[in-house]
Amino acid sequence: MGPTAIAKNYCGLKEDQGTPWRVAASYGWLSSELRFGSTSAPFYQRSVAVSLTRQLGERFSVQAGAGAVIGGGIDALGASYDMQPGWLVRLGGTWLALDGRGAWPFLAVSLGLAASGVTTTSAGLPSETLTAVDLGLSASVGKAFFGAVAPYVGARVFGGPVAWTLAGKGVTGTDVNHWQVAFGLAAALPLGFDVLVEWAPFGEESVLAQAGWAF
Repeated sequence: MGPTAIAKNYCGLKEDQGTPWRVAASYGWLSSELRFGSTSAPFYQRSVAVSLTRQLGERFSVQAGAGAVIGGGIDALGASYDMQPGWLVRLGGTWLALDGRGAWPFLAVSLGLAASGVTTTSAGLPSETLTAVDLGLSASVGKAFFGAVAPYVGARVFGGPVAWTLAGKGVTGTDVNHWQVAFGLAAALPLGFDVLVEWAPFGEESVLAQAGWAF
């Protein structure tokens, strides 16, 4: 889980009070570069997901999510491959180090595990399966204003294997960028609803838009 996994639960927004559960739907885009030995493979990917978060007291929460990769592309060895729709799953937990009360900001640390799988296709080449596993550690710091909006900054480090078949051979690689810095904004809406947007321009680039409901 990246910085987005914790922003809404721990930013002191009005709708957080007395609502231990939160369900959310999100759309994400990311771009980075994989490396398989000496072969570089820049890629981009689009996905949608739903998640369920359970807050455990004031300091901890756990989250589970699932969704679909809805498209993307990857280039390697002079060929361009399309990513066909695939699957993704995520699990994570968060510890609140600072609660954001008074003049202090909120600070939360998350540990997450994610996995995804897609089929890649290219003209004149056989279809192949690409699977990725990602273990990440992230921290986010921000401050709620008027109990309604909370800007934050997040940093994440991660790593994990990526398995693919390239030029007829099974290969294992990893992301060239094992880090990410993101800027985000969470906002509370009436009736327990909320929205969150995030942009990560450094390291692994990504954009995320999310709508949630706490109950």
